[in-house]
Amino acid sequence: MQRDSNRGKKINIWVIPRPLLTPSQRKVVKKPLGKHQIVFGPVGSGKTQVLLHRAAYLAETYGVPTDRYRVFVFTNMAREYIRRGAQLLGLPEETVTTFDQWCRLFYEKHISKDLPRTYINLRIDFQRIRSDVLNTLGRKKGLHNCLEFALVDDGQDLNPEAFEILRNCAHHVTVFADFQQKIVENKTSEPFILETLKEKNREETLTGTYRNAPYVANLASYFISNEILRRLYLAQISSKQKRKEHPLCYLAPSYDKELDELAASVQMRQSRDKKVGIIVPSNSLLHELAKEMLRRGVKVDKVIERDAQNVLHEPYDFGDDVPKITTYHTAKGLTFGSVFLPRLTEHAFHGIKGAARQRVLFVGITRARKWVYLSTVRGNELKEINLLRTAAASGHLLML
Repeated sequence: MQRDSNRGKKINIWVIPRPLLTPSQRKVVKKPLGKHQIVFGPVGSGKTQVLLHRAAYLAETYGVPTDRYRVFVFTNMAREYIRRGAQLLGLPEETVTTFDQWCRLFYEKHISKDLPRTYINLRIDFQRIRSDVLNTLGRKKGLHNCLEFALVDDGQDLNPEAFEILRNCAHHVTVFADFQQKIVENKTSEPFILETLKEKNREETLTGTYRNAPYVANLASYFISNEILRRLYLAQISSKQKRKEHPLCYLAPSYDKELDELAASVQMRQSRDKKVGIIVPSNSLLHELAKEMLRRGVKVDKVIERDAQNVLHEPYDFGDDVPKITTYHTAKGLTFGSVFLPRLTEHAFHGIKGAARQRVLFVGITRARKWVYLSTVRGNELKEINLLRTAAASGHLLML
């Protein structure tokens, strides 16, 4: 634990020194520039750690200037979360960004200062920006390889168009991906990435899952539909669990009772784990639950993306111990000691169906290092409650 010299607050430096990486992780870090590289690894295998160490290694070894490389993460929240760890490795703040933000800056520099916006809410139209950037790269070959290297986290969730842009704008690309954590419905697939980057034989796989306690990982495994992949995931659990605590699922008799128990449980875990996250499927539910928690004496920070005019943004600090509430989408790349997944109802998850819903719940559960709490209202449960009942019958979950 260190203190932020600017604000005097304690911060967690989660990045580990390079010598403490595993041999397979160090091997990926030191892969030379040249042909593109695709790195697969399960949740908790250290992909983001390796991503940052590789960026620092390549920049130092090859003397790459700051403006000639970028590290792309999935969300602005992930960028903020890893910012201090990146700085500890000597990576300037501007080198870690989202792909859409980089495309925006490229658009302003090479196409127009007037950004396209959607008609409905005046949000920046990033889909249009990506399309125009790709077209510009197709017409202006002189803009090719404007980056010496680009490293991509959560590549499974990037739009297919993004990989065509990366192929043209970067001399070297390393993509880190795990398709079990894919939560964006697009046509990006393992074969697509390999074919687009034309690197069918340039794959590496990180083994071992070091983040989640065994009880957490066992529960998450029920949301892996492929039995072979499920067994492979379970075989890679490498973390230890000092205090054996079963995940818990509360079937409340009413909405109010669900929130009462949620508030009490958050307070209890906050005194034990410090870092507590509440994850919900939508921004509307995020705002609703934040208000309900405050009514019950629990202050939470809302971790959300900025809107077009930034009017919804409220300050938060990943370095403090205030519980954070966010969505499954924004939670990608974040980690907490304890994670709460309330409102597991069909109504709350109506926009997420089938296999995509299972992957989303897998992502939510695996944000936890130590313990997971799930809740719903009896009679309104989502269909996947049957997976939780199976986990309970196998001794991997307590249902109340």
